[in-house]
Amino acid sequence: MNKVKRVTLKAAAAVCAAALCCSLGGCVFLPDEETVLAAPSVEETAVNYSTITAERRDLVKQDVNTGVVRSETQYDLSFKKQSGVISKIYVHAGDTVKKGDLICELDTGELNYTITEAELNLRAAQLDKQILQENGASQAQIDRAQVEVDLLQMQVDELYAQRDDSKLYAAIDGTISGLGKDVSAGNYINKGDVVATVIDTSSLYISIAPSAENFSLYKMGTQLSIKINDTLYAAEVFMIPEEVVSKDFEEEEVIYETYDPNAEEEIPQEIEFDREHVYIRFTETPPEGCVGNVADTVLVIDERKDAIVISNSLIKKIDNKNIVYLYKDGKKEAQEIEVGLQTDSLSEIVSGIEEGDLVIVR
Repeated sequence: MNKVKRVTLKAAAAVCAAALCCSLGGCVFLPDEETVLAAPSVEETAVNYSTITAERRDLVKQDVNTGVVRSETQYDLSFKKQSGVISKIYVHAGDTVKKGDLICELDTGELNYTITEAELNLRAAQLDKQILQENGASQAQIDRAQVEVDLLQMQVDELYAQRDDSKLYAAIDGTISGLGKDVSAGNYINKGDVVATVIDTSSLYISIAPSAENFSLYKMGTQLSIKINDTLYAAEVFMIPEEVVSKDFEEEEVIYETYDPNAEEEIPQEIEFDREHVYIRFTETPPEGCVGNVADTVLVIDERKDAIVISNSLIKKIDNKNIVYLYKDGKKEAQEIEVGLQTDSLSEIVSGIEEGDLVIVR
């Protein structure tokens, strides 16, 4: 029974396979002749270039350096003969002062009362001497009375000087560049400590440190500009490293007097030149309030008027030739050029490009 079933199944499978082949054979599409498809067509499209038009302009090569505006002459004001508590400060940083203006005053306590008392004692002594003279006293009595007058006069003069020394005045016309440390009413200050610094705004300068490449461009008297808030002010070089070295050598032979902190007159602070900087002073009136501000010095190295100028980034170096790409007649063309004056970002084109040419950017 099992054997018959297996044969029957095999037979049935064979029949089904034959039927399936016949069925598929009748459905397949076989053309009489195979059709050959044409190759895909490629259309040539225009390339879009970004260009700039070559134009004429002025080109200036500059050396620009930065420094801080300072004064050639400044005075550090201090009380020379006495210490004390500040009773009042009359100025602030940035104030303009005239020579002789009151800057600061120390608390004198009962000094004014003491002065009044001493003046009365002096007046009494003078009257005593006058009475002796009028009453025919001996010369010895009159001389003794005069000694008393002289002693009291000395006391009064000393008190006057003490009162005067408690007041500090401006040594020059100028601007207050700053106050000393902890200078304010009620604070104690020692004699010799800086109360305020006043600068002469008629002699301002700036020091710069040019690059090694451009250092030699700066000579004594070289004319240039100082730029403050986009405005240029005429200036000139007044000290260079070579002169500093020479000045140092000469000063080795000079015998300096010892600085006296009790000197009546203020001593100006001199510029301490160094051998790594170039010093430039204004030759025209600078703007008010510029002391302490950062400023640029501008030295014109070279310039071209009405030249064709393009960006350095557009110039390619190919086989040691300067090449730019122009857009002409709808095509990109390589063009050799001759370069003239160059700055960090721009170049003068001497030949190879005409005004109006379209230079390819990308």
